[in-house]
Amino acid sequence: MPATSSSAGVAAYGPVSYPRTALVLMRLAWARTGSPLLILGVLAVLCLPVLFSLIFASRGALSGDPIDFLLARYDTIVAGLATPLIALLLGTSAFSAETDDGTLLYLVTTTTPRWWIVTARLLFAALLTGVLTSVSVFAAGFVAVGMSNPEGIVSAYTVAVFYGGVAYASLFTMLALLTRRALVVGLVYVLFWEGALSETFQAIQYLSVRKWMTAIAEPMIAGGGDAAGPSATYALIAAAVVVAVTVFVGGRRLHEPRMGRIGS
Repeated sequence: MPATSSSAGVAAYGPVSYPRTALVLMRLAWARTGSPLLILGVLAVLCLPVLFSLIFASRGALSGDPIDFLLARYDTIVAGLATPLIALLLGTSAFSAETDDGTLLYLVTTTTPRWWIVTARLLFAALLTGVLTSVSVFAAGFVAVGMSNPEGIVSAYTVAVFYGGVAYASLFTMLALLTRRALVVGLVYVLFWEGALSETFQAIQYLSVRKWMTAIAEPMIAGGGDAAGPSATYALIAAAVVVAVTVFVGGRRLHEPRMGRIGS
C-alpha cells in the first residue's frame, strides 16, 4: 500500500512540461545573472562597434571604403570580442551563483531531467547573446552606412552572431559545469586561442568558433565564400557536435553527488 500511494503521488504531478520548465529555468538564470555590474559590462562591449562606426561616419569621405570598415569591425570586435565575452558571462554566471546559494542542488532533486536543465541554461545564454550582438551589428551598420547593407554584410553577420551565440554558449556552459575557473579558462580561450593562435596557425581555425562564424557569414556576402579555412557546412556540423556534447556531459555532471566544483 505505501508503494502504491507513493506511485499515485508521483503520478499526480503529471509529466514534465518542457516548455514551461525551460521558461522557469531561464527566468531563474536571469535572476542570477542580471546584476548591475554584468549589465554595464555587456553594454560597454556592445557599444564598442557603434563607437567605431560613429568615428567612421564623422570623417565622411576620409574614412575610406565602408565595406572594408564593416568587415574589419564585425570580425575583430563583434565576432572576436563581443559575442564570446557576452556568451562567457551569461553561460557561466548562473551555474556559479546557483551553486553558491544551493539552488542548483534543489533543481537536480526535482523531476526535471538533468539534461533539460543544461539545455535551458544553454538556450538562455545563446538567445540573449544572439539578440544583443545582432542589435550591435545592426546599430553599427546603420550608423556607418545607413540602411544600405552593402553586399549583404550587415545581414550576413546578424545571422553569424546568432550562430556564434549558440556555439559559444554551449562551450562556456560546458566549462561552467566542469570547473570553478570557467570564467578564467574562457577568457584565456577567447584572448589566446581565438585571438592569437587561430590567426597564426591555419589548422587551429577548424577548432575556432570565431572562424566558424566567419564561415557562416562569407557565403551570404556578395563575392564571399572563397577564403581558406572551415566551410559553412563544417561550421554547422561542428556547432551541433559542441551542443550535443555539452548537453550529454552536463547531464552526466549534474548526476554526480558532489557539485562543489561547478561554477566560474
